[in-house]
Amino acid sequence: MISRSFWSMPSWYLYSVAVGENVAAAESARDSALAAGQSDKGDLFAWSGFQVTLYKDACERYWHALIGDKPLVYVVCRDTEEDEACNIRPVIVTIDYDEATACAETDELVLSAPIPGELYRYMESFVLAHYQPKAFKKRKRRKWSEGDDRGQQPDRG
Repeated sequence: MISRSFWSMPSWYLYSVAVGENVAAAESARDSALAAGQSDKGDLFAWSGFQVTLYKDACERYWHALIGDKPLVYVVCRDTEEDEACNIRPVIVTIDYDEATACAETDELVLSAPIPGELYRYMESFVLAHYQPKAFKKRKRRKWSEGDDRGQQPDRG
């Protein structure tokens, strides 16, 4: 909670994302927060049952994330009034920066954390299997002194 003079508001951060079948809780844990302890920044809550879906047409974005300095996993959250302990609920877990940015532009809360090793290796193997970088092709320069594409001759007044 951030408190100032006469008002206070919650401040959220993504502590971590756990990966694997052995950390999955009951299906009902996807819809409501489970108390998961405390950190130096405040209370911790946990949700489970989310999957990261990778798409072949997004391989270039995944590749850029892999070669970047700090690959991240993003969790898109929505406000909810149902849960009294925690008034947000995750709706999407993604590793696609463009998808996370699109959600942020529609005023969704987007939290990020360093990508877990298991998810990084999964993304890496997916990119290696499905991504073929396009060969760089240098543009051929147009001779602007001979006129443009519409057949006009330069003015030599």
